Amino acid sequence: MQSGHLHAVRGRGGGTFVADTQPVAAPPTKTVLAHWRERCDARLAVELGVAVLAAERAAAEAVAPLEALVAVMDECLDDFPAYRQADVRFHIGLAEATGSTHLVAAMTEAQGAMTDLISHIAHPPEVLAWSNAQHARLVVCLERHDPITAMGIMAEHLRGTEHVLAGLLPS
Repeated sequence: MQSGHLHAVRGRGGGTFVADTQPVAAPPTKTVLAHWRERCDARLAVELGVAVLAAERAAAEAVAPLEALVAVMDECLDDFPAYRQADVRFHIGLAEATGSTHLVAAMTEAQGAMTDLISHIAHPPEVLAWSNAQHARLVVCLERHDPITAMGIMAEHLRGTEHVLAGLLPS
């Protein structure tokens, strides 16, 4: 919640929810940029585990919200802030499909840690469409309970971001 990606609501019908608006990343400092690889490594570890466990455990009712987010992202390929909001929700939704509150928290932290780094990457519609096609393939893996393919797709998905960052930022 510290990253601003989630907010808590108390009382009946309360819980933890993805924020309607995502936090705006402050201009990164050299210190933040110097540790980009560590953040990518932590994200890779969390997201690969989530992809495997979500594919193994996802109940049918966990898939429909993810499919809906893929559709939302398809509609906002020209609006990166809206795309990113749905993207964060998608990745947290994958973690929710594992049934592990600890993984939801770890995914939220991983997504928050990447926000300022991702803001440095160009996001043309073609790149977002490719990324979202990977999201759609992940949903199919959940439907088929195919953890091996899910892990491969997620690794490819994350390595794309890491590759672009490697070209932009200090190692």
